[in-house]
Amino acid sequence: MELLVADDLEISKKIDKGDDIAVSFKFIDETSLLQINAILLKILSRQGNVFLLETLITIIREIIFNAFKANLKRIYFEKSGVSITDTAKYNDLMSCFKEKLLYNIDSIRSEMLIQNRYYITVTLNRPGKEIHFSVFNNATIIEEEYKRIRERIKQSKNFQNLADAYNDVYDATEGAGLGLVLMIFLLRNSGIGADNLDISHNDNGVTVSLTIPEKLNTCDVVSDVKSRILADVESLPTFPENIIELQRLCSEKNTTIDAISDRISRDPALTADVIKLSNSAGFVPGKKIVTIKDAVKIIGLKNLNLILTASATKRILDDKYKKFETIWEHCIRVAYYSRELARKKNLHPLADSAFIAGLLHDIGKIVLLSADPNVVNIISEITRNKQMRSSSILEEISIGISHSEIGGLIANKWNFPADLTKAIEFHHSLLNVESDYRILTWIIYTTNMLCGIETNKYSYYYLETDILKWLKISTLEELRALHESIRNNYLNHLALMG
Repeated sequence: MELLVADDLEISKKIDKGDDIAVSFKFIDETSLLQINAILLKILSRQGNVFLLETLITIIREIIFNAFKANLKRIYFEKSGVSITDTAKYNDLMSCFKEKLLYNIDSIRSEMLIQNRYYITVTLNRPGKEIHFSVFNNATIIEEEYKRIRERIKQSKNFQNLADAYNDVYDATEGAGLGLVLMIFLLRNSGIGADNLDISHNDNGVTVSLTIPEKLNTCDVVSDVKSRILADVESLPTFPENIIELQRLCSEKNTTIDAISDRISRDPALTADVIKLSNSAGFVPGKKIVTIKDAVKIIGLKNLNLILTASATKRILDDKYKKFETIWEHCIRVAYYSRELARKKNLHPLADSAFIAGLLHDIGKIVLLSADPNVVNIISEITRNKQMRSSSILEEISIGISHSEIGGLIANKWNFPADLTKAIEFHHSLLNVESDYRILTWIIYTTNMLCGIETNKYSYYYLETDILKWLKISTLEELRALHESIRNNYLNHLALMG
């Protein structure tokens, strides 16, 4: 039985005393990384910079993986009987390194755990108001490697956008160039500062250290794409007059079901939308809604209001931009999963709002994709190749705004309810949302992650520790069981709806 949540009482005591917290390992896996994430979150919460969590997790994972790769490379050279300082044979061996070892890490897990030559130690502490983080690996670095790393860091500071860096720096043999660029971009644009990253080495090994100051030198990322996006959001039309009138009717005390049904029925496209969304939500398990009157009776005026919001949003975005059916299909799945999760958590009053929030959580992605498909494709590829937990960080450092922030701007423009707006805006940065809107946001975050796991975009280990505690889940088996239950209910619902 694999634990996902570690006992952290002792860790909390060490943080409060300012003591070093060190984690050593020979083989990196998601359990180790999750433990480091949890420690980092605790330290950041005490510093008051929780919003840096995703940025620092991305940076730390990159540093740790590079350290592990350095150890792996030395083992590879030793097994090949070649000195790593042999420049004549170095390139030949490195040309096969990825295929033989780097892409087959799990196959050498037992070998790495048995060997006693190479290890990595991660140390975190908060002695005052700063946070210190370091990764040490006991593989000595050759001067050529060290010079290449220093040169790439220097080069990275000159890049103004991620697309240029991706095209100019990517090194298919070593694979570290782009990672260093990402770190510099993240440090610069988060306000931590690239100068707070240091790499040193001696006869004992290599240490990469980072200091996170209490006060950050934040700066806005300005890009042409961001400017176009903000102009696009500003130019979005208001909801159609018939939707506004229907929403007004929904809020009136003396409104009748017949009056509202009649008004909706005058618009065939809206009629189809309301029936489709009502069935997608599964308001009455095992029953298919076939008429507008049935829909209004079953779902109620409050839920009709939410469905009208979703319908108007989809129609406006589909009219203005290319149709992004893949995004809507994902959103419908997240919406149903969200409703199911709310029910399983006995949060029945939130179930209907959870469905609509899930349905609309990625509306910002449609605007982002339309603004610059090339940049978005690069971001998507890097996110996948680097096994990052979310694309939002890369969106922010390369464009200056994430798809979730764009969604929040759209929601505010159209006066969505506050809890719906917050769920859209913070579904990737759940720890930053105000407590009043936390639960709905956490539902959307969780179900979006579960859907991403199904497409190998995410891993179960990527879920925040706070979410696992909220779900009252401590093992991988429990999490998989919850996921499977929700997924099976969705598939059964699809079969029922035909």
